[in-house]
Amino acid sequence: PGGVECPLPVPNQNKDAMKLFSLRILLNAAAALSLLVSASSCIKVTPDSGDQAEHYIGFTSSVETKAPVESSTDMDEFAVWAAYTAVGEEPEVPMKEVKVYRAAYNDVWVYDDLQMWKEGDWHFEAFYPLPSELRKTKPVLNEDALDVNFTAAHSGSQTGLEGLTVNYYYGPTASCDLMTAEADRSYPSGGGNAVQFTFNHLLSRVSIAAKAASDNVTLNSLTFGGMSVLGAYNTVEYPEQWQLLTKLDELSNVPAGSFRDLNDNIPSPLPSDGTSVDVLSDLLLIPQTPGDGTDGHAPITLEVTYAIGDATPETRTINLPSSTPWEPGRHYRYTLKLAMADVTLSVDMVPWDERNYTVIF
Repeated sequence: PGGVECPLPVPNQNKDAMKLFSLRILLNAAAALSLLVSASSCIKVTPDSGDQAEHYIGFTSSVETKAPVESSTDMDEFAVWAAYTAVGEEPEVPMKEVKVYRAAYNDVWVYDDLQMWKEGDWHFEAFYPLPSELRKTKPVLNEDALDVNFTAAHSGSQTGLEGLTVNYYYGPTASCDLMTAEADRSYPSGGGNAVQFTFNHLLSRVSIAAKAASDNVTLNSLTFGGMSVLGAYNTVEYPEQWQLLTKLDELSNVPAGSFRDLNDNIPSPLPSDGTSVDVLSDLLLIPQTPGDGTDGHAPITLEVTYAIGDATPETRTINLPSSTPWEPGRHYRYTLKLAMADVTLSVDMVPWDERNYTVIF
C-alpha cells in the first residue's frame, strides 16, 4: 500500500539473511553475558556463592548469640579489621573498620567493596557496635563516646602490641554493650571458607534489686554511684586489661558515674513476702574493683531512702564489697534487704549468658 514495493527474497539471499540474523543473536547473547559477568563482579557474595567463596572473604549468618546483647538477633552490624602478611613481607591492613551488616533480603552478613583472599597469613578482629556510631570529636558529659584503633604488629614494632585498642571509652549512660572477637587464617592452606568470630563482652553487667524484711516497707529512692565510667582497654601499659581514667584532653575531671532509680513501676510498699524487685537493671559498666578505703580504689556506694509503715524515712549508705571485683562478661546482681534496724547487702555473680555469641565471617 502507498506505492511501496516489497520484493520477495531470492532463496540464496534468504539463507544469507538467516545467517546474519543468527549471528546477531549470538552477538547480542555474548554482549548480554558480558554485562552479566561485569555486573556480578559488583554483587555482594557469601560463602554460599559457589566458586567465588574461594576468592572473596564473605559472611554467613549462624549467630545465636538492647543493650545488653544476648543473642545475634540483637546485632545488626559490626566493624571488621584485617591484617594481611605475605611471606617475607611487612603486614598491611587491607580492611579497616569495614561495616558488616545484615542483608534485609536474606538475613546474611554482607559488606561493601569485597576483599579477595590472598596467599599469606590473615588476622581478623571485630568490634561491636560500630565505632563510628560513638566516635565524637568532643565528648560531652551526657553522651557515650568511644575511640578505637587497630595495630598490625610488625618486626620493627617497639611494643609488639597487636589488635584493637580502646583509647578511651566514656559511658555515662551505662547503656552501651562493647564486644570484640578475633580469628586467624592462613590462606590457602586454611581454606577460603567463612571465618568464625566468637564475640566476648568487654564490660560488666550490674543490676540492683531491693526486698523487704517485714511488712509495709516503702522504697523512696535509691542512688548507685562512685564508679568510673571512663577507661582505656588493651593499651601498651595494660595489655588485654582495662585502665581506669579520670580525664581526657577534651574532658577534664570526669565525674564518677551516678544512677538513680527512675522506675515508677516499683511497688509501694514492697512485696511483704520478701520477693526481690529490680530497681536498676542491666547497667553496662567498665570492669573495676569497688573500693573499701584501703585498696586505692574509690568506693562504689548505694544510697537508699526507705520507710517502714508511717515512720519517718531513713537514709542509709552502703559501700559495695571490694571482695567482688567486676569482671568482663559477668553479671552482678546486688540485692538490698530493707529492715527496721538496718540495711544489708548481698551479691550474686553469674556468667552473662551460657551461650556463645558467634558470628561467621
